[in-house]
Amino acid sequence: MHNVDIRNVSLGQIHYFIKVAEYGNITKAAEYFNLTQPTLSKKIMSLEEQLDLQVFIRGKKSITLTPAGKFLYEQWRNQIDQIEEDIQHAHILQQGYSKRIVVACLDSFRPEAFLLPAVEHFKRNYKDVMIRLESDAAQDIREMLIHGEVDVIFSVLYDFQEKEMTHIGWKKLGKCPHAVCMNQTNPLAQKEVLAIEDLKQSDFVCISPMQLPEYVKELHRVCSVGGFAPNITNYVSSANSLTLNLMAPNDIFLCDQYYADMKSEDHCLVPIKNTESGYIMAWREDTDNIYIRKFVDLSLEFLGK
Repeated sequence: MHNVDIRNVSLGQIHYFIKVAEYGNITKAAEYFNLTQPTLSKKIMSLEEQLDLQVFIRGKKSITLTPAGKFLYEQWRNQIDQIEEDIQHAHILQQGYSKRIVVACLDSFRPEAFLLPAVEHFKRNYKDVMIRLESDAAQDIREMLIHGEVDVIFSVLYDFQEKEMTHIGWKKLGKCPHAVCMNQTNPLAQKEVLAIEDLKQSDFVCISPMQLPEYVKELHRVCSVGGFAPNITNYVSSANSLTLNLMAPNDIFLCDQYYADMKSEDHCLVPIKNTESGYIMAWREDTDNIYIRKFVDLSLEFLGK
């Protein structure tokens, strides 16, 4: 085992190393740090000398990681982000915000529909509690909640209906019918409300089962009530990509009234009768943070009206 004195390796050197690895180019990384290319090259060479490791293979136009460098990059890249977050939290504590809640919302929801009003309602009652908001895909915010990275999430109903999660509580809110989004040129766009059977001849754009299998299951469940299987013609990686892929007049996708990406005048949303959708609020129950429970209780009261 090599004797490396880590006291000679600074956090700044590790940050330089990570950015060079990500850019794959010394010059671009130097621009990020507002340094000259020779200065950053010397800093990387100094790190290699202190570690007694070659972490990069230098080419004429690019720079790539050695196996040892790749290992260090994988181990260190998230730690820098964590340190930066820890410093931000320390500043929060210094400013007197020792009470904090992290709330995440599905990134395809309209936050003004329920999240922001709920946060504003809570802040009127607890002005000294800081709330940090995050947004991401359904499967990602669910995992963030399970692993304790967030305290409360707002997500789609179908992502929680058939799941059993330890130490996680949830409540259905915002009940509404399913809807389909489509181009204005779609013949179905002329209707004010649809029956499930009306969708039988449509071509569905669908979130990939590799990303969100619960969405695919919900689509099949809804269509099965009408006695048919959906004709899925295109899979996309996220809910935010659905409207981008409404390319043909017959293309549609399943959503509800809380879907955010409806800014184009070329698209419309039509509800489907005799269906049920909505959103849920879920939270961690195994926490000592009393303000999480207060946020949950106040939000349930406020949004449940």
